Amino acid sequence: MKKGFTHEDSGSTNVEWYTPPAVFTGLGEFALDPCQPPNGIDWIPAKRFYSVLDDGLKQPWEGRVWLNPPYGKHTHAWLGKMHNHRQGIALVFSRTDCAWYHDYVAAADAILYLRGRVKFVDGRGKSKGGGAGCGSILIAWGAENVDALKRISDRGHLVINKRLS
Repeated sequence: MKKGFTHEDSGSTNVEWYTPPAVFTGLGEFALDPCQPPNGIDWIPAKRFYSVLDDGLKQPWEGRVWLNPPYGKHTHAWLGKMHNHRQGIALVFSRTDCAWYHDYVAAADAILYLRGRVKFVDGRGKSKGGGAGCGSILIAWGAENVDALKRISDRGHLVINKRLS
């Protein structure tokens, strides 16, 4: 039975899903990715990473953070930590009905609603079909990250919080 999109396939083989390399074009380098698999992902432009073994949610975050959090019941906590850190970019589904959207995304410095659907890469290095089950957004906290979304604004619709415009 399908339970919705997570970073894992709900089929018999547990497969994680990762941000495709093209998403990073134009975003620059990050200091930290707190949500990588234990062996890391070589195309994510982050100097350091935490894996599930480190529990990146409990670790200190420093510098510019890239966040593609595990989707599901813990998304709220991950976005809360990013919102409090206020220096980075997150990739999540465009779920305006969720509490985490209203608590953190709507209060971020900028949101880029991506055109089309992101074709996430599975743990075997493959992308599937037409992409995720719904649209995705990139969320920025901090002026440097707002500038990064401005550079790639041709990929969708950019909304900038009025206090930064």
